[in-house]
Amino acid sequence: MMLLPLPCSALDSDRNEPIEVEADRLEVRELENISIYEGNVRLVQGSLKIDSDRMVIHFDDENELTLMEMTGKPAKFRQLDNDRRQIYGEAEQIDYSDEESLLIMRKSAYLDHAGDIIKSDLIRLDTTTNNIEAGSTESEDRVKMVIKPRQEAPAEEPNEGN
Repeated sequence: MMLLPLPCSALDSDRNEPIEVEADRLEVRELENISIYEGNVRLVQGSLKIDSDRMVIHFDDENELTLMEMTGKPAKFRQLDNDRRQIYGEAEQIDYSDEESLLIMRKSAYLDHAGDIIKSDLIRLDTTTNNIEAGSTESEDRVKMVIKPRQEAPAEEPNEGN
């Protein structure tokens, strides 16, 4: 596993927005505290947009979201960070644990944050600390990473006589 402190925090205001979900089918299992969405699933919450084939949302006894499990070929998400730069990710399986603030991407995982790219079989992103772990249990699967050079802000020209 590789640990990188990359700034990947999502737009703070997204947490205060309502969650909207659309799908071809919905199954609610009250006794299990889960909702299962299948077929062209689309979740939107503020700048967060998730597209998947299937999504299972787990709730606690107070009806608060605890876990989202998304699968697809691939499942995809897109969100803005606090600097309004885009975070984009995709994988065959994406799980988000609200309690642990942990996003786990499995199988053909890809994460792009403002041009910095990580490709791996497994990517774990702690959304509180912004730490990223990437790697695989298979020795032949290596982590691939592209770090975009940072552009320095142009120096301001001195104001001469105006």
